[in-house]
Formats: sequence, structure tokens, C-alpha cells
Amino acid sequence: VAAILDAPSGCVQRNAPRHQRELGSPAASPLPAVRSTRSFFGSLPASPTSSTRLPSDGHESPSDRSEVSILGRLRTYFLENVDAGGTGRVSKLDFFNHIHSLAEEESGKLSSDLLELLQRVVGRRFAEIDLGLSCQDQCLGVDEWVHFMMLRASAPSHVAMKLVNRQLRKALPANPELLSRLHCAFEEADTEGTGLLHRDCWSKAFSAAGVCQPASVIDLNGDGLLDYYGFTCHVLGTESHTVELALYDLSQGAAKWVPAALLGGRKFEGIWHSGLRAFGKEYWFGGALFESVVNDTPFGSPTCVLQLGTTLRTREELLEFLRNEIYHDFNPKSYDVLRRNCNHFSNELSQFLLHGKQIPEEVLMQPEWAQTTSLVRVLHPALNRWLGGFGDEAACSPTASPCSPSTPSVMSRIDDMTQEWRNRLEVGDIVLHRARFVDRPWVVRIVDLARTRSHRTAEIVFFRPTGTRWEDVPSMLSLGGQWRWEVVRQPEVPLREFFPLLEEAEAGVQILKAGLTLHDDRFVGVFQRHPTASFRPVCPRGHRLQPLRSTPSWFCTAPPCSVCGYPVASRERYSCTRCNVAVCGACFDRGSGSAGGGVFADILTPELARELLADAGWLRYRARAYFFKADHNGTGLIDKPKAWRVNERLAAELRARPLSDSELVKEMRRLSPYNGQLPEPASAPEPSGDPGKAKEQRKVPLALDEESFEELFAIMLSAALEDLERDCLEKR
Repeated sequence: VAAILDAPSGCVQRNAPRHQRELGSPAASPLPAVRSTRSFFGSLPASPTSSTRLPSDGHESPSDRSEVSILGRLRTYFLENVDAGGTGRVSKLDFFNHIHSLAEEESGKLSSDLLELLQRVVGRRFAEIDLGLSCQDQCLGVDEWVHFMMLRASAPSHVAMKLVNRQLRKALPANPELLSRLHCAFEEADTEGTGLLHRDCWSKAFSAAGVCQPASVIDLNGDGLLDYYGFTCHVLGTESHTVELALYDLSQGAAKWVPAALLGGRKFEGIWHSGLRAFGKEYWFGGALFESVVNDTPFGSPTCVLQLGTTLRTREELLEFLRNEIYHDFNPKSYDVLRRNCNHFSNELSQFLLHGKQIPEEVLMQPEWAQTTSLVRVLHPALNRWLGGFGDEAACSPTASPCSPSTPSVMSRIDDMTQEWRNRLEVGDIVLHRARFVDRPWVVRIVDLARTRSHRTAEIVFFRPTGTRWEDVPSMLSLGGQWRWEVVRQPEVPLREFFPLLEEAEAGVQILKAGLTLHDDRFVGVFQRHPTASFRPVCPRGHRLQPLRSTPSWFCTAPPCSVCGYPVASRERYSCTRCNVAVCGACFDRGSGSAGGGVFADILTPELARELLADAGWLRYRARAYFFKADHNGTGLIDKPKAWRVNERLAAELRARPLSDSELVKEMRRLSPYNGQLPEPASAPEPSGDPGKAKEQRKVPLALDEESFEELFAIMLSAALEDLERDCLEKR
């Protein structure tokens, strides 16, 4: 069935290009094409082939109308086509056999590789549809299938559908009849059989579902109609939240007086910085991702606040989006006032919360309109340092706690190993492909890999339904037609759009956290492969080391080598001027020739770890790299949560046991230069009247500075290697 495999919501065949969408460009609408008429299938006349069998829960469909409801027609299709035994339930094997037969009718006999791919596809969809109502025999019921099909037709995006099912799975164990009651209520209130509830039927529908009508029902389209997705959200108790855009004029009114000739021929009302307000917080990008209290940002009071709409999403879902998705594009290394700024960030959040709605064009497109002007070109570096430098100032002072309420929240991932996994993909691997966060991921197999000048691409093969759209369902159901499947090859897919295929019932995608790889042999095998990409030399902060082949002048002091500590007097050296890091030619050659791909490799191997422990200079260099990556909010400290992420990452890289929680705390207490407390700042505030309270305010979580972290890093490496040696002896 079209919705069961990887068909995009509302439309099976996607014509949009597979490359990543440019920031600020319109998002492809995730809504079904039929939504333009606000009727999913129209009124369906009774079919002479309609089944009279009841659903497995015993509830009857409405019979006092000339039209057959959408839910009733979907039940009939399930019982006559998917459920071969007519029991109202289907096993995982029968489900696969049904899809297998449809695929071979279109493409002929499938090869062993395609059969393996189809098994992964169908297994993943089975888990997505399964809401846990049949725990004993692990079968799908007709209610679960109908619910899935209705959500596929009405949910604004795959992500919206996933989040609704997450709530439903939590509610069903305590209330197993909830889903069937929800279906009966919706079916009775859908008097026209269109899959939409009129406003005058809302109260009746909510009452039949066993809940009171919410004070403010979200009508996403503003036409007085409520679809299945919205109805389900309200029955599950989802609350609505207002989404606003706070605009700050950085010119403080001066922009309107700047001649249009200096700004590309356009007049600007302001030079806009924006933040998105939702859930009582304001989210903005300034070289890092910040969650600030409303009206407590470095930009003062907003010039204006625009109402963008209302969302049914939650703060937890937004934070998940920030952690797992958007940080890849919006991080301290990516800020650019013209190409990736605060307004681009606000636009991405708006599209996530409001299902594709963008912020006003004047705000979003302002950098693009002005980027060719001489004034902006001159100010470009200064603006980047000013507006993109808040990540370096996330801690207000050297004593600011990483967990202090006054420190804005910043999202990062040292334990994210997704890119390292992508670097080791090979032909034949089965992965998930997804271009945008809101898109449904496709299960695909890599059949070829290629490299362009800028990035690597792959050719993939996957199963796709043959041109069926949701509005074709009525005629297909009436005429007895079935969906068919074809095998499709897609070339030139960027590797950044691939994600690991995890066993995950919600059928979304996840970044590959280091902790997940510790107990999954599939990923251990991938990380043992030699990466196809070469490693470029970088400084501990990740900036590229530039080769310099000139001899320092007599009047210019030679910088010390960051590895051996001696002045870099050799003709060949490597330097990062931003961080004042230099590596002499001898150290560079020694490090590049180390085991496991050298000291600049993206992950450590046991052989490389042993060489680092024997080379104090490169050990310190590599430890600093882990320190800066773990210290995502620039506090200059590694607290316990950050240290634990490093601990898991090293264990995953070396395929060893991580330090236990007690072992980690013991070592941190021994190494901490502050003994659980940080020194007073140079300009300490006036002490409060309560000395005990002042002492409590100075108390911070256990933390390590850069020097003490280097010792902890060496301890983690030594412990991992000892663990590997013990395992080796036990096997012998």
C-alpha cells in the first residue's frame, strides 16, 4: 500500500531535486495535494464490493448515510486485500508477503539484494504502524492500519505524524480502547464522509471520544474544518502555543536614512536581527544556539513582535529538533551574516513549528539583497565577529557554571559519530535517506559511490509506489485496484543526506550517538573500515592548518611548535593564525605517519592510542581537540556531562568498555584544580547579606580545566587499552 512504504506524505512521486535546499528558499509543501480543496477523498458513494464485516473491535461504522466513510472504506480495503485471512489482524510475515507480491507484479522477480532491502523496508513500516495493541502475537490490527493511513493523509509532515504516534503509544497501555473510541467518534462526526469535521460537529466528536472540547481548537487552515490529525492531537491533550517573531533593529532607526544606492538600490526600514518566541522562551542564533528568557537578550527590547501562528508541537520536540538536526547547519563554525545568520535560523524554526511557514521576506532576504553592495562587503568581517561571536561569550565570566541558569543553553554533540559513519560507507550498505527534517526517510541501498570536487555522492536504489496519489484512493477502492511498486535508482545523492538505519519504532532518523555503537556490532564493523576520505590537518579547534614554506625573517620571532615546544625555525611548517597554532615539519611528518591514519584521523584506533600515550606532545594536541569539541558553550571547563560524552566517544572509537560513573567521578575529583569550587572572578559582585547563600552561589558542578582534562584524557586511553588487553587474554 502506498503509505506503507516510503511514499512522501500526500504524494507518492516527488519531483523536487534531491540536493539540499538552500537556506531561505521555499520549502516543498508536505501537505497532500488534495488538501487544496479541503477534502481528502470527497464524498464516497457506497461501493457494491464493500465488505459488511466489522472491524476487530466490534464497533459498527455509521450505516444511516448514503456515503461510506473514509474510515469504513479503509477497513474494507484492509480486510479484502491486506488481511488474507479476514481476521482483522495481519502478522509481520503475511504483511511482507503481501507487499512482496505487489512489488514483483510491477518489477518481476526480485534479486536477493532487493529482497533484503524490501525486508528492511517492510519491517520498518510494520514497526511504525504497530502501536502495541497486540503485544502477545505481534500482529497489526485493522484500527492501527486505518490510523496510520488517516495520519498519512492529514498530518502536515512525517515528523508531525511521528510525534502524534509517540503520544499515542504512551496513552494506549493505560487506555487500550482509546484508538477505537477515537475512530468511532471521528466517523460519526464526519457527516459528509470527507475526512473533515465541521465546526458544529466538534463538540459531539470530542464528547464521543471521552474528552471535553478544548477551549481553543486549532484550526490550522482557518476554514472551520478539523482533520484527523488535529482531532487526534486534541484528544491526546496536546496544547496549543503561540509562535512569535521578535525583530530587533540593529541600526536603532538609522537604516531608513541610509541612501538606497549604498544598499543595492533598496530602502530598509531596519537592519534586522530576529529571534523566535515559543513556549515562553526566545530562540536565536549568534554563533551558537541560545534559549533565552523573553526580553532578556543582548539586543534589548524588540522593535516589533510579529504573530506567526499557533503550533501543536511541544518544547521538548523543539529541543530535539535543535539537538539532532539544526546544529549541523547552525553552529559556532558556520555563522555568516550574509549566508547563515539569525534570520535564517528563525526561518528554519518557523517552518518546523508551523509546518512550512516562513518569516517575512524583508527579514529573510535582506542579506541577499545587500550582499553585493560595497558598504556590506566592507562591514562583512566586522559583522561576523560581532553577531556571530556570542558563542564565545556564552559564559559571562571565567567562573560561570556550565549549568548556571544565567548561561544561555547551547546545543552540541561530541558524541555524534554520524559524519564518521558516513566517511566509511561502502557500496551495498543499506541506509536511510532524508533530504530535509520534515521528509519521510527512505530505506535505500547504496549501489555506487563517486566523488566530485566538493563532496562525495552516491547512487541509491529503493522501492517507490507507481504514481498513486491520495486523491486516487476512492476510485482504486471502488474498482478493486491495488498499489504497485517499482524499483528506482537515484544518482548523485549527497552523503550528508544519509543516516544510520536504527531499530526505531517511530521510523524517523537519529544521529549516531557514540553510546549506540557500543552494543551494536553493525556499527562496530563499519568503524573498523578504512575511511574513503583523506584527513586534512587541523588545529585543536578544527581550523585547517595552512602549509608555510618560507623561512622566518631575522626580525620576526619564530612561534613555538604546539607539539614539541621548540621554535618553528624550519623552512616547512603548518600554521593556524586564528588560534596561534604552529606545527613544525618534523612533528607534522611524525604525526601524519602514525598508525590508524595519523593524528588527524577522525577517530582513534588502539594502535594510534598507544602511539599517543608514548608521545606527550601529540597526546596533548589531541586532548585539546577533544576538549574544545566537548566544551560546546565555550565555558573553558569540562563538567561531568561533557566528560561522560568524551568517555563514551573514546570507548566507541576504541571498541572498549567506558569508565563507569563512579570511576569517572573519582578521577575528576582527584584531577579538578578547584575541588568542586571555582575561584572568585576578578571583578566579583557585592556579596549578599547571607554568607551561606553567597557560598552556594559560588558552588558549581565538578569541572576540569584544559590542563587537568589532558590528564583525564590520558587516563581514559590507558583504561581502554587495558580493557582491550584483558579481553584479548580471556579469548586466548
